[in-house]
Amino acid sequence: MSILAQQRILIIGGSNGMGLAAARSLARLGAEVLIAGRSQARLDAALATIEGRASGYVADFTDSSSLAALFERSGRIDHLVLAASSNAAWGPFASISAAALRTALDGKLLGYWQSLQAALPHLRPDGSVVMLSGAASRTAMPGTAGLSAVNGAITQWAQALAKELAPLRVNVVSPGLVDTPAYDALAAEAKAGMFAAAAGSLPVGRTGTPDDIAEAIVYLLGNGFTTGALLDVDGGARMAR
Repeated sequence: MSILAQQRILIIGGSNGMGLAAARSLARLGAEVLIAGRSQARLDAALATIEGRASGYVADFTDSSSLAALFERSGRIDHLVLAASSNAAWGPFASISAAALRTALDGKLLGYWQSLQAALPHLRPDGSVVMLSGAASRTAMPGTAGLSAVNGAITQWAQALAKELAPLRVNVVSPGLVDTPAYDALAAEAKAGMFAAAAGSLPVGRTGTPDDIAEAIVYLLGNGFTTGALLDVDGGARMAR
């Protein structure tokens, strides 16, 4: 039996992409999975794909009152996964406005910040938190200054929390290019070309899947001797040229 069986795990951003893949994996291991997202319709669709104990909650992780209501409804949890995201500040550094960067910070770093603050009274003291950052903060790619600022802040913040909140464990997964609904707005041909080009530059020869990231999340939730860690799941993007 998995060490995570019978434990209650809340995934903010669990209604699609990497968060949903993690929810499916955890439910198969016997955990009770709670997923939170902004859309009831999307939550319902996600829950229909999870085999096991799962429930959904509508919440906006950028709004403190919505988060307070979420944790009052969800009750006591053993682990928290922060997988939600929002608008990203893509583009050359010279053209990214302060307003665009503030929006990106509000939509991820500050959303995670508020989520964890709201969770603390309901989170098992020796449980764990896993946050998703992104490979942009590790690969020095032109055009990702905004992304690297937001995700790099999450990485450093998590390491400070691993000490300050101990024995609560705090870890980060840094995904590379992963085929998620975030790219569905692209034309099919453009998306296929972008993924093919990226795959050719990576040591593993392919881009990622949500299940690749889910495996890393499950590992960090279950390994009680790991905290303050950054786990790169990027196909070797840090080494690609």
